[in-house]
Amino acid sequence: MTSTSVTTVGGVVIVTQVIPKDDLSIPLESPANPAVQAVQPVVKPPPAPSKEDTKESIFLRGEPLGLGVVQIFIGTLCLLVSLLVLFSRALMIYAPFALCVLFVLSGSLALAAGRRTSVRLVWVSLVSNGFSVLLSLAAGSYTCFLLAAGPPTRVICNYQTSSVDFQTWNITSRTVDNWGQKCPSQLWRLDTLLYGLQGVILVLLVLQICVSVTVCVLSGKVIRSTKHYSLMVGESDSCSEKNLRT
Repeated sequence: MTSTSVTTVGGVVIVTQVIPKDDLSIPLESPANPAVQAVQPVVKPPPAPSKEDTKESIFLRGEPLGLGVVQIFIGTLCLLVSLLVLFSRALMIYAPFALCVLFVLSGSLALAAGRRTSVRLVWVSLVSNGFSVLLSLAAGSYTCFLLAAGPPTRVICNYQTSSVDFQTWNITSRTVDNWGQKCPSQLWRLDTLLYGLQGVILVLLVLQICVSVTVCVLSGKVIRSTKHYSLMVGESDSCSEKNLRT
């Protein structure tokens, strides 16, 4: 006699039929009980990207952490250049580079926005980097003016000759004139150093402009995507309310 058993394991129906050896062909018997249909697993659709995921993916795609580190590095170097004023008052022409502390602030805000992305931080980073672009343009123009003004030691020599006290013993106008002629030739190494430093600063300022513009573009995309997401959520909520009313 043929016997059939039906078992369900993990959503799979297993039909076991025992056929005697003497029977050559016996059709598959249907079980006494109705076949248990396998329950199809419910596949949940992937969740739609949230507002936080959207803005973080857009902002982090531009590597804001690396851009912030570059800004801090450039701002620190410009601040070190402004400290040359401490060695001589004749180097007062490098004092305006102290304003580049704004680059350090912009880089710190970019780092903060990259680690914990929020609309408020992105807005603050956008504003600070916008001012950084303007400051970089002004600093670059000022550096070009310094490069075109002539040897930097000319300022130092003029400062030294103008501050000479002629009442000092054994100092005459002829001595001062001779020193004014020999001074630039004796300080040629300082000219080379300061020219090279100004060239490096100019290159870094151009890089700062590129970095600040990049951060501004990324921040603008994040703010735009956030507004677009808010509009979509508002429209979907209004549609769902209409469906519930109907």
